[in-house]
Amino acid sequence: MSEERLHDQDVLNGLCEIISDPAIVLDADGAFVDVIHNAHNGALFFKDPETLLGADLWDIFSTAQADQFYAIIEDALQSGEQQDIEYQLSLDHGERYFEARVTPVGGDNMERVLWLAEDITQRKQRQKKQALIERVFEVSPVGIVVVERSGKISLANERAEELLGLEREKITQRRYTQPEWNIYYEDGTEIPDSEHPVTRVLESGEPVFGFEHWIELDNGNERWLSSNAAPILGEDGTVERVVVGLDDATGLKQREEQLEWLVGTETLADIGGWELDLETGTIEGTTGMKRLYGTSEYNPTLEEAIEQYHPDDRAAVRDAIEACCETGEPMELEARRQTASETERWFRLRAEKTVRNGTPKLRGIVRDITQDKEREQRLMVMSRVLRHNIRNKLTVIRGNSRLLKEELDSPGFTVDAASGHIDRIENASEELDSLAERARTFDRAIERDLRSGTFHLQQALTAVQSDLTEQYSEVTIKVAPTDAEVSGDRMAIDLILEILVENVLEYSDLTDPTIELTAEETPSGQVTVEVDTDGSAIPDMERDVLTSETEGPVAHSRGLGLWAVMWLVRRLGGSVTMDEDHGDGTRVELVFPQARNE
Repeated sequence: MSEERLHDQDVLNGLCEIISDPAIVLDADGAFVDVIHNAHNGALFFKDPETLLGADLWDIFSTAQADQFYAIIEDALQSGEQQDIEYQLSLDHGERYFEARVTPVGGDNMERVLWLAEDITQRKQRQKKQALIERVFEVSPVGIVVVERSGKISLANERAEELLGLEREKITQRRYTQPEWNIYYEDGTEIPDSEHPVTRVLESGEPVFGFEHWIELDNGNERWLSSNAAPILGEDGTVERVVVGLDDATGLKQREEQLEWLVGTETLADIGGWELDLETGTIEGTTGMKRLYGTSEYNPTLEEAIEQYHPDDRAAVRDAIEACCETGEPMELEARRQTASETERWFRLRAEKTVRNGTPKLRGIVRDITQDKEREQRLMVMSRVLRHNIRNKLTVIRGNSRLLKEELDSPGFTVDAASGHIDRIENASEELDSLAERARTFDRAIERDLRSGTFHLQQALTAVQSDLTEQYSEVTIKVAPTDAEVSGDRMAIDLILEILVENVLEYSDLTDPTIELTAEETPSGQVTVEVDTDGSAIPDMERDVLTSETEGPVAHSRGLGLWAVMWLVRRLGGSVTMDEDHGDGTRVELVFPQARNE
């Protein structure tokens, strides 16, 4: 073999090592002649590369697919030009999509093709997701507009056209501050730009919920709207856009005599309607009330209904109803209530007194605002934690930068002293970056659809044991066998367990602590998970996070982790408690919904 030949082979070998796409050489009969693969692209093959050699297309694929591939090979050899093909394969780990370039090779007598494939599954999934988002945007029963930071309206859906009385092209030609919108408070006072919900979101970076106002349409009619505005943040944390959801509140403001208008919207808007007969003291609820409270019927007495609210909120609910009955003034308040599944939810109650067929009644609506409350709490907690940690780390960075400058200007300059300041600056910077990434991880997990999917809990417990044992070699993590199957998002439950174990490890005063993870099913259709550790217990300040009803001071970033545990467990429909009488060590009990056997 010539030196030039050896050189070409070396080049080919090098290309094979760095190529990220699998390549296959096939002859004119569709037989596999050669396979080019390495550690980078081996995972993309649907079979081990070695098993392909000597086989043909019909040995590997269905007849229809093999015929399709063979036709591409024929086209490439006959035309002498590259052919492109996109195809789908059903593999053991699911459906995968590929895009291939088929090129004739072999010089003048081209009898073979090089088949270079690329896995485009993720691209396809992104395209499907984008198409779904666009479809939801268009069919949403809520009017949606997107406002750029410049103030220009860039997007509006069909429902927004209906609510605003304008075609989409005209909406997107305006800025949200233009006087043509004719936006007014209830008393007819024009709303200034500084109090506009979009302005408030752009300035504060925090969402604005339930902003009620009315607008004068181009045809002269008035329409009441309830607006929710939320920020879309850029990578640097600044507000890039604002998404505004518009609900038509005209019917409620006009105090229509009938509640039937709720029937078509209460499910989508988490609303239920109710009517209290002041003579009999009984309540009749709409279908929405049954759905919100998880019952097949909703016709309790007034006292029975009040008893379902949180003990701390019952007096406020009772007082509001009595005041509305006595004065005739509309009532509105927020309160917590237990549903039939014993899950605590936040509700906003609105009602007014009326007379129907000579009988005095209280008529109103209830809206589930649990997600709004949770989102507000998350924003407050994350804001406090991030502000606290960023301020502390920046203090370290600024202080050491000043000391480093002084050291460099000092006649007694030493490399060790300067290196110490640099190390402390780098450590503080890395901790800031880690905190930001942790906050993003928590936010992404919380915003997922946490109640979909089922899995065996043993998988999650074993994964936590493996991952954390690798990180903390001195720790012994014991996992008790379990057959329990949980309903919920696997990523969220993995994250909950990881945070809890890391927290108990952080506060353990033992050099070789032991952690036990156990799980068992309960007769009530739930799964209880216990995390037990020896050594010192988690401090009271951290324990309080898991029982907090409102946001309070948080001392450091670990507090953010325990808040995330509470939010995630709540979204999963479960609960979390910490045993304060456990003695030495810590015991945390998690309760998750058990997977249902269909």
